[in-house]
Parts: sequence; C-alpha cells; structure tokens
Amino acid sequence: MTPKYEFVAVDFDGTLCTDAFPEVGKPKTLVIEYVKLLAAEGAKIILYTSRENGTRPLLDEAVAFCNAQGIPLYAVNENPGNPYAARFGLKPSDGRKVYADLYIDDKAQSPDDIEDVMAILGPELKRRSERRETP
Repeated sequence: MTPKYEFVAVDFDGTLCTDAFPEVGKPKTLVIEYVKLLAAEGAKIILYTSRENGTRPLLDEAVAFCNAQGIPLYAVNENPGNPYAARFGLKPSDGRKVYADLYIDDKAQSPDDIEDVMAILGPELKRRSERRETP
C-alpha cells in the first residue's frame, strides 16, 4: 500500500500539545491520533519544531513526549529521506526547511483556503480598503 503522504512534518507546541512553552503542554489527543493514523498508513513522521537543547533539554522533552504518546518519529528537524536533495546536489539532510508532503502546524493556513476566501470576499475587502484610503 502506498501512503497518501510519504513525509509528514508535525510541529510540537500548540499542535501535538497545548502551547505552554517552555513547559510541555497537555496532549492534543485527536491530533496525536491523526498523526498515528498517518504513520500506520506508511507516512514517515518528522517532528518539526523550534525547540532546542540548551541549558534545558527542550528538544529532548518534545521527543520524549512523542515517544510516550506512541508517535513513531522518523526524524527530528531533518529529513534524511528527502527525495529532492540529490536533484540539487545536496545531502538529504541539507537545507533549512524540512521537506514534507504535509505540514501540520497550529500557526499554518492553507493557501488554497486563502484563495477560496478571497474569491468570495476579495472584491468586498478591496472596496473597504479603497474607502479607507480616500481622504
């Protein structure tokens, strides 16, 4: 069976758990279950977070949370299986952005959703903006 998504990048704070940074928030059970379903379908789950280890092991805490929740992590903040890296002469882990087929993040909005809303509301929003600019 070919998975719908080969690589899934998942944010941590506010996505897999409530945002309580630097503490680890409460599990977001439905999101966790969805990620586990994707993994069961064959998706490689990449934890994609800005947490780092420093004076406190914030990244290690996130990884431990994922393990405790039964989320099978393929990688953390990298994509060793990036199929496009070789095309550009890079190592699979090179680059600042993790390659994924799906990004799950509490701060994200789909460009498709924006286009759908703008197709409906765009003319009205433009009229409102023009009225504000008129002296």
